[in-house]
Amino acid sequence: MCRVAFFSLSAELRTAAMAHNPPAKTLDPRRQELLIKKYKDEGSLVKSGNRFILKFLKIYTEHITLVRGHMAEVLHSIFFLGNINDVKIDPMEFFTDIVGEEIKKKFPEAFEKYDTHLPTRTPFSILLDAVVLIKGNQNQKDVMEYLSALLKELSVPKPKKATHSNYYTLEATVICMCHYERNGLKGLNPNPNFYGGSLSCKGLKERKVMIALSCLEPWTPAVAYAVAFADEGAYIKLPKDVISEAFQRDLKTDSYLEKAPCTNCITIFRGVSFKPCYTGNNKKELWPYGNCAETESLSKLLKADLTLRGQVEVHNKTGIVHLDLETHQIHSKATETLVEELPKGRFVVPSNVFQFFYS
Repeated sequence: MCRVAFFSLSAELRTAAMAHNPPAKTLDPRRQELLIKKYKDEGSLVKSGNRFILKFLKIYTEHITLVRGHMAEVLHSIFFLGNINDVKIDPMEFFTDIVGEEIKKKFPEAFEKYDTHLPTRTPFSILLDAVVLIKGNQNQKDVMEYLSALLKELSVPKPKKATHSNYYTLEATVICMCHYERNGLKGLNPNPNFYGGSLSCKGLKERKVMIALSCLEPWTPAVAYAVAFADEGAYIKLPKDVISEAFQRDLKTDSYLEKAPCTNCITIFRGVSFKPCYTGNNKKELWPYGNCAETESLSKLLKADLTLRGQVEVHNKTGIVHLDLETHQIHSKATETLVEELPKGRFVVPSNVFQFFYS
């Protein structure tokens, strides 16, 4: 019964051609309006986005010197997801009162560029970065406790008739922390930790878009190549002194528990010392390459460590790849996906060059 209702509702919404397009002739305008309102109310992207924005605004106010540019980036990223949602959501729809107007006055660029410029990361990745800046990258326990408390406050109750379609959370399922273990180094933080989150957006189209744009910006070329061409046998090989630890939030205890890597991660990130060790059976995962928290975490580590970056081997099924010669292939494949999946006539300037939002 529920499954039939879900597909029926989705079909009607698709027929209605979304909120900001001309109403479909086959659907009564009033019926269309009610369906769209029901979808937005139950879908919780609006609810999740509203809570996320208001909570991050509080963090921004309390730690403005550390996260000065993060607020505009959070706004833009959420507005972008609303813009490419099946039922388009305008920025002001994430607010129910005058707060939206006040935020718009303070961060106008996010409201102006959400449908012309691409984000470089998901809202959760921006939040995670802010938490690490506030708590310090070496304070793993503090980072996780603070993050867990934030996510508890941000959670949106599931609708009574929750389905995969009408429940949208901006929380990443898994976070990862990695570092390059080098003995004998001196200093206060000789082996810094780098954190990443799994993709915190729902929907096949959204995931394709976020993975493709991440291959352009901000992932390193090595990581981007491994992800983009994983199905063709691509992978990167790193030193065993690269340590990667993943954690999944336990909703019952509101704490993070260790999580072993999936088949995708051990396939494209070889040589890494994963903690805990891989326990799978090489089964094909349901999620795409690039979805995992390890991707963002390892990319941040490689971007920050020039010495380590020089030790990475990039492979495809024929052998070692000269990455400088393959960069255009990464861009070409990512661009093709974005042109196909994004709204026509938006985001792209001449010669298929994309504009990114920086704050």
